[in-house]
Amino acid sequence: MRKLKFEIPESVQAELDARDAAQEKGTVEALENGVFQLKYPWSDEQRGVPNTFLRSALFGVARKGRREMLDNVEIASWGSTSIKFTGKKLQQSDQDVWMACVEACKRTGRTSTIITQRELCKLAGKTDSKRWLLETLNRLVANAVTIKNDRFTYMGGLIQSAFRDNVTGHITLSLDPQIASLFGEVTHIEVERRQALAGDLSKWLQGYAMSHESNWRKPHFVGLYKLQGLCGARTNIRNFRRSVKKSMLDLQMSNVVKGWALENDVLKIWQ
Repeated sequence: MRKLKFEIPESVQAELDARDAAQEKGTVEALENGVFQLKYPWSDEQRGVPNTFLRSALFGVARKGRREMLDNVEIASWGSTSIKFTGKKLQQSDQDVWMACVEACKRTGRTSTIITQRELCKLAGKTDSKRWLLETLNRLVANAVTIKNDRFTYMGGLIQSAFRDNVTGHITLSLDPQIASLFGEVTHIEVERRQALAGDLSKWLQGYAMSHESNWRKPHFVGLYKLQGLCGARTNIRNFRRSVKKSMLDLQMSNVVKGWALENDVLKIWQ
């Protein structure tokens, strides 16, 4: 059977383009007024993370020892997206705090909000620890990322600023208003399941797997070597293969994925 080619009439396309431009203008104006406007909001039991982050080594797996300092280094990422990073190498515990900061702003609907130290730790799934929290916030403030895709280029920090009142323990968080543009393609991660996972690789794989639509008819495939680069693991492929198997069992037991297989160093995932 011959397939018919569908083309949108120029008048309809012009109307759609005008509508998108008006919506984008409204979003920019809202951001400039300090409104944290999200296209795909999530519930309080979830955390929203851009797919760009979940499919890259921006928040990678933990390494023992001193954190590496990066200077405008290209970070492994998915597809045509390009990420360059300056600052101390970040890992999954940093992502927990970053998600908590975004969540705090989301709940108030503003790009700047005030929250207690105890509550911020709670949102990050950690016990109240002043030293750990401030060190993590410092890493999230003292960095610069350049994220480029087909639509836009974002240049800025993951957190704009963090101010702590040493008497009350209240923390004022500020996000770059334009960071909301990164949430165009976002995955909603279930906090309870993430916190139940053991190890950075399991947490990273949770976000990676959930950011790809898949089922048993159309599973997601990824090569083991590519996966190793995307998560930032620094180990030999034999140890990484073993770790992936252990983490995927963890994800299946936690009902994050329904099934998986690792054959000929190709990981197959379905939800």
